[in-house]
Amino acid sequence: MLKELKELMPNFKDGFFTTSDGIEIHYLEGGSGEPLILTSGWPTSPCIFAYNLPEISKHYHVIAIENRGTGESGKPTHGYRVSRLSKDVYDMMQALGLKKAHFMGHSMGCATLWGFIDLFGQDMIDKLILVDQAPWLWSDIGENDESMELHCGHRGNPYGLYDAFKVSWEEGFKAFAAPEYWPTSASSLAESRPQGNHVMELEEIYRSRIEYPREPLARLVTNHYMTDWRDIVSIITVPTLIITGENTHAMNSASAAWMNNAIKGSELVVFTKEEYGNHIMMANSPEKFNRVVLDFMLKK
Repeated sequence: MLKELKELMPNFKDGFFTTSDGIEIHYLEGGSGEPLILTSGWPTSPCIFAYNLPEISKHYHVIAIENRGTGESGKPTHGYRVSRLSKDVYDMMQALGLKKAHFMGHSMGCATLWGFIDLFGQDMIDKLILVDQAPWLWSDIGENDESMELHCGHRGNPYGLYDAFKVSWEEGFKAFAAPEYWPTSASSLAESRPQGNHVMELEEIYRSRIEYPREPLARLVTNHYMTDWRDIVSIITVPTLIITGENTHAMNSASAAWMNNAIKGSELVVFTKEEYGNHIMMANSPEKFNRVVLDFMLKK
């Protein structure tokens, strides 16, 4: 585990398992009780939840998987599709002997869980928490403006984004914030509290110490960008909590309301701008985030 992360999560330990295609995947675990599996976004690790997992692990056995190509997981040249990440989660459950678990996904980690539902159904899911991810980001030319607004889609440039990340992380993240590549941009992340800035610094430390495979990961973000999960969102029946923010680039109020309506009985919590409700609201307002998550999880 990253030394700087260990300081924030002293009760967590490392674990490894091997996927069905032979890749060693790293995960962090802590706490006891019912299992709660965390799936991370792109190209991030459980660092994003450094101010949340210690508190949540007081009530649950938290297992936070690091996606292939990131953190201390294997860095193969193949398997960089959301569906493969979903299978990696399934493989981890098999390796750990888990028949059922609660799940929390952040950003692309939500897509990983939608892929899990697509492949394996919902029988292995107790409760589901979806943190800040619209189900449809890139819209084809046939999608009208009203539909794009409703699902947070846009006519961006996914292959331009891919080309930028192939050059360097710096060029890629510049493209992320450019309207011609990602019209909603990632600029909201600049407005964060110290905890939010710190978790992003931890991610940069990871990338500086461990050579992440940029081209394969660029393929992954393109796959994520261009996959439409609306049909899967509409069939979710397990108890679901949706969390988003007023100042995020990954959703908008219309897409959050659509998901809340599409998933019958789901709950929606929105972090305000005053609460630094951007894409990493869990680090910016950890006390509220932890309370919201635990209130939902502990509810009978």
